[in-house]
Amino acid sequence: MKHHLHLLRSVLVAGAFLSALVPGRVQSQSKHVSTDELVQKSEVVARGKVREMRSEWDETGSRIRTRVSLSVDEYLKGGGAGTMEVFVPGGEVDGVGELYTHMPRFKQDEDVVVFAEKDKKGRYRITGGNEGKFAVKDNEKTGKRVVSGDRPLDEFKEEIKKSVQALKN
Repeated sequence: MKHHLHLLRSVLVAGAFLSALVPGRVQSQSKHVSTDELVQKSEVVARGKVREMRSEWDETGSRIRTRVSLSVDEYLKGGGAGTMEVFVPGGEVDGVGELYTHMPRFKQDEDVVVFAEKDKKGRYRITGGNEGKFAVKDNEKTGKRVVSGDRPLDEFKEEIKKSVQALKN
Protein backbone atom coordinates (compact mmCIF):
# COMPACT_ATOMS: atom_id res chain seq x y z
CA MET A 1 0.00 0.00 0.00
CA LYS A 2 2.82 2.38 0.91
CA HIS A 3 4.51 1.59 -2.41
CA HIS A 4 1.29 2.43 -4.31
CA LEU A 5 0.93 5.78 -2.53
CA HIS A 6 4.57 6.64 -3.27
CA LEU A 7 4.09 5.69 -6.92
CA LEU A 8 0.88 7.73 -7.14
CA ARG A 9 2.59 10.75 -5.58
CA SER A 10 5.51 10.39 -8.04
CA VAL A 11 3.12 10.24 -10.98
CA LEU A 12 1.23 13.32 -9.76
CA VAL A 13 4.44 15.29 -9.24
CA ALA A 14 5.77 14.23 -12.64
CA GLY A 15 2.44 15.14 -14.24
CA ALA A 16 2.47 18.57 -12.66
CA PHE A 17 6.07 19.12 -13.79
CA LEU A 18 5.38 17.97 -17.35
CA SER A 19 2.21 20.02 -17.62
CA ALA A 20 4.24 23.11 -16.72
CA LEU A 21 6.57 22.31 -19.62
CA VAL A 22 3.76 21.83 -22.15
CA PRO A 23 2.06 25.18 -22.66
CA GLY A 24 -1.70 25.07 -23.04
CA ARG A 25 -2.11 21.53 -21.74
CA VAL A 26 -3.32 22.63 -18.32
CA GLN A 27 -5.28 25.83 -17.92
CA SER A 28 -4.48 27.84 -14.81
CA GLN A 29 -6.93 28.78 -12.10
CA SER A 30 -9.47 31.29 -13.32
CA LYS A 31 -11.32 34.00 -11.47
CA HIS A 32 -15.09 34.06 -11.20
CA VAL A 33 -16.73 35.61 -14.24
CA SER A 34 -20.02 37.48 -13.71
CA THR A 35 -23.12 36.90 -15.81
CA ASP A 36 -22.71 40.41 -17.26
CA GLU A 37 -19.13 39.62 -18.32
CA LEU A 38 -20.19 36.32 -19.87
CA VAL A 39 -22.98 38.03 -21.81
CA GLN A 40 -20.63 40.78 -23.04
CA LYS A 41 -17.96 38.33 -24.24
CA SER A 42 -20.38 35.85 -25.83
CA GLU A 43 -21.87 36.00 -29.29
CA VAL A 44 -24.52 33.47 -28.33
CA VAL A 45 -26.23 32.38 -25.13
CA ALA A 46 -28.34 29.29 -25.70
CA ARG A 47 -30.38 26.84 -23.68
CA GLY A 48 -30.69 23.33 -24.96
CA LYS A 49 -29.94 19.65 -24.61
CA VAL A 50 -26.74 17.75 -25.39
CA ARG A 51 -27.54 15.46 -28.32
CA GLU A 52 -24.13 14.14 -29.34
CA MET A 53 -20.50 14.30 -28.25
CA ARG A 54 -17.60 13.23 -30.46
CA SER A 55 -13.93 13.46 -29.49
CA GLU A 56 -11.43 13.93 -32.32
CA TRP A 57 -7.91 15.06 -33.03
CA ASP A 58 -7.56 18.68 -34.13
CA GLU A 59 -6.24 19.58 -37.61
CA THR A 60 -2.63 19.37 -36.43
CA GLY A 61 -3.11 15.96 -34.85
CA SER A 62 -1.53 17.21 -31.64
CA ARG A 63 -4.56 17.92 -29.44
CA ILE A 64 -7.88 16.30 -28.72
CA ARG A 65 -11.12 18.23 -28.73
CA THR A 66 -14.75 17.24 -28.30
CA ARG A 67 -17.57 18.39 -30.57
CA VAL A 68 -20.72 18.86 -28.53
CA SER A 69 -23.95 19.08 -30.53
CA LEU A 70 -26.80 20.86 -28.78
CA SER A 71 -30.46 20.82 -29.68
CA VAL A 72 -31.30 24.47 -28.91
CA ASP A 73 -34.62 25.22 -27.24
CA GLU A 74 -34.05 28.98 -27.05
CA TYR A 75 -31.46 31.64 -27.72
CA LEU A 76 -31.12 34.19 -24.92
CA LYS A 77 -28.56 36.17 -26.95
CA GLY A 78 -27.88 35.92 -30.65
CA GLY A 79 -29.65 33.36 -32.70
CA GLY A 80 -29.23 30.51 -35.08
CA ALA A 81 -30.54 27.16 -36.10
CA GLY A 82 -32.21 24.57 -33.93
CA THR A 83 -28.86 22.88 -33.43
CA MET A 84 -25.54 24.31 -32.36
CA GLU A 85 -22.07 22.82 -32.18
CA VAL A 86 -19.48 23.86 -29.59
CA PHE A 87 -15.89 22.65 -29.33
CA VAL A 88 -14.36 21.86 -25.96
CA PRO A 89 -10.65 21.05 -25.44
CA GLY A 90 -9.98 17.49 -24.32
CA GLY A 91 -11.60 14.12 -24.70
CA GLU A 92 -10.56 10.58 -25.58
CA VAL A 93 -9.67 9.13 -28.98
CA ASP A 94 -8.50 5.54 -29.51
CA GLY A 95 -7.56 5.10 -25.85
CA VAL A 96 -5.63 8.38 -25.70
CA GLY A 97 -7.13 10.89 -23.30
CA GLU A 98 -6.51 14.57 -22.83
CA LEU A 99 -7.98 16.44 -19.86
CA TYR A 100 -8.07 20.18 -19.39
CA THR A 101 -8.82 21.54 -15.95
CA HIS A 102 -11.36 24.36 -15.67
CA MET A 103 -13.01 23.37 -18.93
CA PRO A 104 -16.65 22.36 -18.96
CA ARG A 105 -17.66 18.74 -19.27
CA PHE A 106 -20.91 17.69 -20.87
CA LYS A 107 -23.12 14.63 -20.46
CA GLN A 108 -25.38 12.99 -23.01
CA ASP A 109 -28.95 14.42 -22.82
CA GLU A 110 -27.86 17.06 -20.28
CA ASP A 111 -30.00 20.21 -20.21
CA VAL A 112 -27.65 23.23 -20.30
CA VAL A 113 -27.29 26.97 -20.71
CA VAL A 114 -24.10 27.83 -22.61
CA PHE A 115 -22.32 31.11 -23.29
CA ALA A 116 -20.33 30.82 -26.52
CA GLU A 117 -18.00 32.86 -28.69
CA LYS A 118 -16.41 32.04 -32.03
CA ASP A 119 -12.73 31.26 -32.37
CA LYS A 120 -10.53 32.41 -35.28
CA LYS A 121 -11.84 29.56 -37.43
CA GLY A 122 -15.49 30.45 -36.77
CA ARG A 123 -16.20 27.56 -34.38
CA TYR A 124 -18.08 28.12 -31.15
CA ARG A 125 -16.13 27.74 -27.90
CA ILE A 126 -17.51 28.04 -24.38
CA THR A 127 -16.85 31.52 -23.00
CA GLY A 128 -14.99 31.53 -19.69
CA GLY A 129 -14.26 27.80 -19.47
CA ASN A 130 -16.28 26.15 -16.69
CA GLU A 131 -17.90 29.50 -15.95
CA GLY A 132 -19.70 29.52 -19.31
CA LYS A 133 -21.67 26.29 -18.97
CA PHE A 134 -24.58 25.79 -16.57
CA ALA A 135 -26.33 22.48 -16.02
CA VAL A 136 -30.10 22.80 -15.67
CA LYS A 137 -31.63 20.39 -13.15
CA ASP A 138 -34.77 19.84 -11.12
CA ASN A 139 -34.63 21.06 -7.53
CA GLU A 140 -35.38 17.95 -5.44
CA LYS A 141 -37.48 19.87 -2.90
CA THR A 142 -39.47 22.23 -5.15
CA GLY A 143 -39.38 20.41 -8.49
CA LYS A 144 -38.50 23.71 -10.21
CA ARG A 145 -35.76 23.97 -12.85
CA VAL A 146 -32.55 25.42 -11.37
CA VAL A 147 -28.92 26.21 -12.29
CA SER A 148 -25.83 26.50 -10.08
CA GLY A 149 -27.28 24.65 -7.15
CA ASP A 150 -30.65 26.17 -6.32
CA ARG A 151 -30.85 29.28 -8.49
CA PRO A 152 -34.18 29.27 -10.36
CA LEU A 153 -33.71 28.95 -14.12
CA ASP A 154 -36.32 31.65 -14.82
CA GLU A 155 -34.44 34.11 -12.58
CA PHE A 156 -31.14 33.29 -14.33
CA LYS A 157 -32.70 33.75 -17.77
CA GLU A 158 -34.10 37.14 -16.72
CA GLU A 159 -30.66 38.25 -15.55
CA ILE A 160 -29.19 37.23 -18.92
CA LYS A 161 -31.94 39.05 -20.83
CA LYS A 162 -31.34 42.24 -18.75
CA SER A 163 -27.61 42.05 -19.51
CA VAL A 164 -28.35 41.62 -23.23
CA GLN A 165 -30.75 44.58 -23.14
CA ALA A 166 -28.16 46.75 -21.34
CA LEU A 167 -25.70 46.04 -24.19
CA LYS A 168 -28.23 47.32 -26.72
CA ASN A 169 -28.80 50.60 -24.82
